Amino acid sequence: MRKSTTVLIGRWSADRPVSMGQLCKWRDEDGWGESWLAHCEQAFASGEDELLRLLEAELDRVEAATLAITRSRLDGVEANELLLQVNSALELARNPESRNLSLEGRLRMERGLAQIECGELEAARDDLTWAETRLKSVSKAGRDHDVSLLNKAAFHVLVDEPLMALQVYSEIPRDGEHVAETIAFSRYGAAQLYAQLGQYDAALRHSWVAFTLADESGLADLAWAGGTTFLAIGAESLDDDAQGMKSQVEQATPRAAGEDSTEPSVTTEEYSSVFHRCLELWDGEVGGDSRQDLMGLLSAALILGEITELSDLFKSPEALDDAFLIAAIMQVVDGDESSIWQHRLTSMMTLSDVDSSD
Repeated sequence: MRKSTTVLIGRWSADRPVSMGQLCKWRDEDGWGESWLAHCEQAFASGEDELLRLLEAELDRVEAATLAITRSRLDGVEANELLLQVNSALELARNPESRNLSLEGRLRMERGLAQIECGELEAARDDLTWAETRLKSVSKAGRDHDVSLLNKAAFHVLVDEPLMALQVYSEIPRDGEHVAETIAFSRYGAAQLYAQLGQYDAALRHSWVAFTLADESGLADLAWAGGTTFLAIGAESLDDDAQGMKSQVEQATPRAAGEDSTEPSVTTEEYSSVFHRCLELWDGEVGGDSRQDLMGLLSAALILGEITELSDLFKSPEALDDAFLIAAIMQVVDGDESSIWQHRLTSMMTLSDVDSSD
């Protein structure tokens, strides 16, 4: 199975400089084709300028134009300007002298994303659908096809079409050709949607798959997101007679129309295991005005009787910006500290009232 482009970048960082021949060998070992575009994009994102200069010289005209779009997107270029750049690259991809069917699909996806930013949603829908169809035909389960599926699902979420988004996610099987990163992202997205639809059994399974795959693949941020979602959903579903999550996932079948969902359930042992792994993944950051991840961690600590493991969460009330999280903490701390947290919550509400009156 294809490895992440970060693998080659990491080897370069450790062993630089190396010959182009060695880089090609690493690329082949990682399961990539002859194009260096994906690694150029990763090198740019990682700030590996020396490697980028080396690999960029290997790109053809269409690949170079596509890399320029990635640069512009990461540099925050305005959507209207980006749209012009994409259309120019598309002309190259369609030109008989430089025709590239795969990158034409990739560029139609890029145009769809730019159109979303411009508010042209129906045009974006057409481009994202066209791109996914093309990429499925010429590079199924390739990097760009995977990204096109995730972007298509995200579009359906954006326009409030959750069932359509779930349909797209279902096109990414766990046992297919897609890389673990794509599967993990799709299952995390599906978990969020199933939770919103009240199908918590499915949400629990999908969040567990997302957490497990991401953790095994070294994707710490995604493992944290999937794990804390799992903790939040499973907080009231501990059952030591439950099947293991792996068995639940393997035995799950699509729900028939009108069929009731089953109650979610997870053993205390598995739940505790995810909790402790999330503790290891937590960077200690508590800021942000929407911290459902920390709410999940707090819920698990309360259920498991391990609230002392979250001592860092209670150290600095002024560092927290999520009013719901602060209100939850007020129910946990003792009376002497509760007034401090009450003061923080009151000050936030006061500032909110002042801002809304301006």
